[in-house]
Amino acid sequence: MGVPKVLVVDDEPEIVKAVGMRLRARGFEVLSAMDGVQATALACCALPDVIILDIGMPAGNGHIVASRLKENPKTASIPVIFLTARTSLRDYRHAVKEGVRKYITKPYDPEMLADAVEDLLPQPAEA
Repeated sequence: MGVPKVLVVDDEPEIVKAVGMRLRARGFEVLSAMDGVQATALACCALPDVIILDIGMPAGNGHIVASRLKENPKTASIPVIFLTARTSLRDYRHAVKEGVRKYITKPYDPEMLADAVEDLLPQPAEA
């Protein structure tokens, strides 16, 4: 496997920049999108190893994007991490139903987020 690709999706440029810097420092290639439509299109063509996704965004919120990704055979197996300010049990349960692998709330610990990405990367097969 080459350099792992992570797609960071948030409508707040500061979040995208901060998360991207942390992940690049860990050796990841970082792609970014600012809304749900961009995220879905980029995920389908770039096929990242992990997607970090905000819930509250224009042009398709994170719940809609996660559902679309799970319905598409090309993207269904890509692990999704929600990074969101939403703390309701309703949003969390909705995320679990969509197959979201980790749910991290803002404000967040940047190292914990980077660790979560590493935890979700495909592990090399043992010989």
